Amino acid sequence: MDFKIRNYNINSSSPEISFTVKEQSELLFKTISHLLLPLPALFLLTNNYPYLLILSVILIVSLSFLSFLLNWKITKFHSIILYVLLIIFCYFIVSFFITGQSLDTFLSFSFLKYDGNFFFCYVLFFALAVPFFDYKIVSRIYFKYLFGIFVVFGLFGILEYLTNFTRIMIATDPGAGRMFVALNFAHNATGSVYTVVSLFATIFLLTEKKKKLKFLYLGILLVLVTSLFLTKSRGSYIGYIAGTFFVIVLHYRNFKKILTRCLILAGALIALVFATGTYKRFIEIFSTTDTAVIRSRLWAHAWQLFVSSPIFGIGFGRFNDIELSSSYKLNGIRGFISVFTGSNIRLDAAHAHNSYFQFLSETGVVGIGLLFLFWGLCFGILIRAFISSKTSYFGKKVYLCGITGIIALFVLAFTENYLSATTIMVCMSMVVSLGIGLFWQEVRKGNPIDKE
Repeated sequence: MDFKIRNYNINSSSPEISFTVKEQSELLFKTISHLLLPLPALFLLTNNYPYLLILSVILIVSLSFLSFLLNWKITKFHSIILYVLLIIFCYFIVSFFITGQSLDTFLSFSFLKYDGNFFFCYVLFFALAVPFFDYKIVSRIYFKYLFGIFVVFGLFGILEYLTNFTRIMIATDPGAGRMFVALNFAHNATGSVYTVVSLFATIFLLTEKKKKLKFLYLGILLVLVTSLFLTKSRGSYIGYIAGTFFVIVLHYRNFKKILTRCLILAGALIALVFATGTYKRFIEIFSTTDTAVIRSRLWAHAWQLFVSSPIFGIGFGRFNDIELSSSYKLNGIRGFISVFTGSNIRLDAAHAHNSYFQFLSETGVVGIGLLFLFWGLCFGILIRAFISSKTSYFGKKVYLCGITGIIALFVLAFTENYLSATTIMVCMSMVVSLGIGLFWQEVRKGNPIDKE
């Protein structure tokens, strides 16, 4: 039996409001959830301390699982992509075990951190499909968390870079020199996630209607883009430029405006390239000792593995178990279906430095085809949401962030295995999944107009 808790307004003309204990409990749960769900945004730059991000993701999954048990409900739009993602998970797990790898390896922390981080990154799509919260409120808080923490880290990094007073956010590489890494292990991880967050800030700046907020987003963008260039991650620069080009095209939809904005962007980026000394990083590509040369060898190695087993690949998590210059034996019909079953299992950060070659070599045409299908469905839902005439003002920002974020991610994937890299993928999983949920919520509620 529900107990009624009645609250009376002092103003006698206001109606009496009545809440049951159950309703108050649900309201409290939602309020707490709105503050906790965006937490991963605060830990994207701290992978030197991985348990912070891990715990925040576990918290989201736990809240989601509890809510699912109570209501057995997921959003209609999420259900479309989750069927494909579930097939991908099952396919990768079968591919893992069929190569002779053990259950102990699969359940180990090292596997989750390195070879199997794909499962950790994409689990948020399942968690955020359960509608136990308001997608618009969580999305707003998530972007506030994101911009706030990235600006704070960025300002700290810029100050360190200019003064060389401390070495908390800045690391030194023998080839690239001093670079901004935040509290991450590698500058590429920091660069990749600064790429998409800078892209989000660009979108919020261009689409904002209020002048005061425009100046705020301009300041945020300047800090983020400067920080991005200080990471010395060349692939990240290309990802940001490609993403921003599509932002301009989708936002303005007018040739003259697109051309002038692109020229302004080009001028600003060229100035920043020379001001930060980034041009030296591009010149280094032509050096025989540069990482670009090493990557080309890894790509060739991955391609050879793919050609050896083009349909299903050599086995999920097996790429780094075969050393670059060593001979190896595959079981099966070489050139058709064959897998690597060697006992040497290396759980480390080694990979093909290219998502397409990585998934082709390990999971074949079937694996990468399923991955393209999944991301294609996500992209299609967000495009549909963006062009919808009834989409809310804030919703368009979120959808455009998801659309151009996916484009930038696929550009970045040419230089690193970013399609299963924890730092950027946790960020993208949150933004894309929240965007899909927000569209479902707007359609379900009749697309209410924002009051901003």
